[in-house]
Amino acid sequence: MPRSATLDGGQDIQNAQFKKLAMDNLHDRHRAIFSRALSNVLATEIAELTCAQIVDGIPLSSVEKDGYGRSLSRKHPLHEVHTELCPGVLERTHQLRSELNSDTLQFDSRLIHGYMAASPGSRAFQTHLIELIARAVHDIAAEIHKIALNTSPHKDDGLSSWTPPKEDWEDELWWELHPDGAPPTLFQHPWYCYYDQYPQGVSDGVGYWAEARILGGVVLFDRRDPEADDGAEPNAIYFHSDRYQVTYRIYQLTDGQRQLLLNFLQSQDIRPASPLPILCGDDNRIRVDPEEPIGETKIYRDIWERKPLTPNDPDRRLKDVCTTGLDWLTVEEWKESHHRAFETKWKQDYPDLFSDTD
Repeated sequence: MPRSATLDGGQDIQNAQFKKLAMDNLHDRHRAIFSRALSNVLATEIAELTCAQIVDGIPLSSVEKDGYGRSLSRKHPLHEVHTELCPGVLERTHQLRSELNSDTLQFDSRLIHGYMAASPGSRAFQTHLIELIARAVHDIAAEIHKIALNTSPHKDDGLSSWTPPKEDWEDELWWELHPDGAPPTLFQHPWYCYYDQYPQGVSDGVGYWAEARILGGVVLFDRRDPEADDGAEPNAIYFHSDRYQVTYRIYQLTDGQRQLLLNFLQSQDIRPASPLPILCGDDNRIRVDPEEPIGETKIYRDIWERKPLTPNDPDRRLKDVCTTGLDWLTVEEWKESHHRAFETKWKQDYPDLFSDTD
């Protein structure tokens, strides 16, 4: 996609290159809080394992199986040959971690200014801190992926490019979903694979996968204008997971989960007890259908992260089976999603009926 191509919501990808500022531009106190928070996250076992897999070049079989819907064929050789990290990978991961200088990380100047302007302890400060950490984890994973493209022990063994036989009826669905063959990376969050419109391409896709594995979900925000929408919650935090037995829908963190995350990020303990990953449960009552265009829901981090569904894309909301207790807490909630799905399909199939023109 050309750099100036316009994306959903009217925002173009040039905004991804909006003026960046390094963390060393921050006031000492704000910078110290961020650095401590990032250090706490990267010191967790889940962060180490996630980054190590990127260094290794392919995910572990157990991790690939831990998605909401498995993206690989059950016959993929990865499940036989990659049940543990390759020798030397952890050491290489530790080396890369030791070389990281958080002061050199760069972020959108608008986010930096918002963080600097907020008083530590305020709701706005906390929200900006969480966004900075999510972006930092994402970008670090993306950078590791770029390095691993040339250094991974699996870069030439064909595991990443393996495809099941087309004549095998058990893998017909796989080929329907992957008509062009193997995806460009096996580190995939199924809702964040639009590499053609990401500033860092495939590496951004790896970043989304990594933050979801480490934090619990891709971290999203309520981008509605509070002055124009009474329902807007600018300090709400949303996660979008890809975990077995965890909803595929976007969910708002409870106040307790939000505070648990913040307590961990700001802990001064040498090795604070980690709550990561933070995942959805029955208490997460506020949920959003990821199938709905983000230009309408306004629940996103960056407007280019997900594309609207096309008429050819599957929409699981259209199924007649209600998975209450996982994706929908009540039958009524499922019916509402079901109705939204049919409304979307009608608009796609009969656009003239929904046209604003006479």
